[in-house]
Amino acid sequence: MATAAPIVEQAKNPVLDDGFLQIVAKPGRKRRAKAKAEPKLTRVAFRVSRLMEFCTKRELQNQTGHSTDLWPLVVFKELMDNALDACEEAEIPPVISVAVTPASFTILDNGAGIKPSTVKSILDYNIRVSSREAYVSPTRGAQGNALKTILAMGYVLDRERRDSHAEAVGVTVIETKGVRHQIKFEVDHINNQPRITHTTAPSPIDVGTKITVKWPKTENYRGETLLTESRESIRDLAEAYVWFNPHLTLCGTWSGKVFINVPATNPQWRKWRPRDPTSAHWYDEARLQRYLAAHVARDRDLKRQRTVREFISEFRGLSGSAVQRKVLEEVGCSHVSLAAFFGVEKVNRPGIAKLLESMQKHTKPVAPKHLGVIGGDHFKRLFLAAGGKEETFNYRQRKGFDNGLPYIVEYAFGVDELGLTEDGDISRHIMTGANWSAAIANPFRSFGATGEGLESTLAKVRASAREPVICALHLAHARIQFADRGKSSIILTDDGEQPDD
Repeated sequence: MATAAPIVEQAKNPVLDDGFLQIVAKPGRKRRAKAKAEPKLTRVAFRVSRLMEFCTKRELQNQTGHSTDLWPLVVFKELMDNALDACEEAEIPPVISVAVTPASFTILDNGAGIKPSTVKSILDYNIRVSSREAYVSPTRGAQGNALKTILAMGYVLDRERRDSHAEAVGVTVIETKGVRHQIKFEVDHINNQPRITHTTAPSPIDVGTKITVKWPKTENYRGETLLTESRESIRDLAEAYVWFNPHLTLCGTWSGKVFINVPATNPQWRKWRPRDPTSAHWYDEARLQRYLAAHVARDRDLKRQRTVREFISEFRGLSGSAVQRKVLEEVGCSHVSLAAFFGVEKVNRPGIAKLLESMQKHTKPVAPKHLGVIGGDHFKRLFLAAGGKEETFNYRQRKGFDNGLPYIVEYAFGVDELGLTEDGDISRHIMTGANWSAAIANPFRSFGATGEGLESTLAKVRASAREPVICALHLAHARIQFADRGKSSIILTDDGEQPDD
């Protein structure tokens, strides 16, 4: 049987009606390709040593409270403070010499010298070391990081140099007790942590301490190094130290030429010294707890056991056995070790509060005069030596208590005689300081709730920056509060009281 052929019909164009929409691609336009997925980053947590914070310009600016252009002044201030403290701790009038060149900064004192163990602790950036940090007393500084920042400054500045591709390095030399310690500060860039090389050799310096900071040749747009640019500022800062320390003999040279040479006006002048006993009235519970903890930790390191009696004997007015017995009986800690009293598993906060109350009860507050008065005679001698007109000299002193803490404010003011002449081109010269340490910049920016500082006060008496006046303002206080770690701004309150005497 034959099979019928399939019926084939020619395709027809579809008839478009309202229910059908035909989409026709325009000729010449290619279809858009599907977008490729963007590559993704898988973040990894890297370990970076916190010690590297000392190796950056930003962190050192935070630590010192000053920008790099003021670092030469920071070095001068910190080394001067340490030198003065060393001499006062040895109870001898300070004799300090400074030598500056475009490439180095050297300071030499006549103190007792730095112990080898102290030099070793300076090189440990895991800890902060200070012989005064836990104490409350009128001290020049107690943060324990000054020399650590100075060691790192040379490295940071050397790294900023654009004329060298060599590895950055900071070099500091400490000579004391017949030993020369050379310290090279570099960075291990693989492990991201400081690399410190410490070598020793014999030194002729067996009295006092000589510190030399090598300064990298970092230049400004005028081709001057930071040290050269800071020459006038360093001289002014050196003069301020002489104004605030009557017992100081200071000599300074710049590339071999003398820029300051001032003998002490009173070598036997007394102030509150580092070895003077602290006062129980200068502590609150939190500060006493911190002070106790520091002693307990040190006793543990030395593997010794001290009693509470030995601890309180170091406070002013508590050296006698009779008064010690009264305190110990009131607190109930006779023959108790300091560590046991402080607490093993938990801090004995009630006992510490009771101990503080008893110590304050059986001792007298320290009178402001015992902090140390610089005095009008000393200020006047330096005012006249600076070219001041004698008839214009004015000295004021105020002493009292601020929240129970003694303070003394001394202010000297007068007119520069050269500024009174027709061709005299003399501008204002201000020196400020706190606890016998000169300030790099004016730290008295705000006087209590008024918000007015030293600058606005001088402006009121028409002593603007262009006026030929000489003025010095100094504050001695048992517990100065700074607004920053660089000690560049002092927090002042309105709670100061001035007694009638």
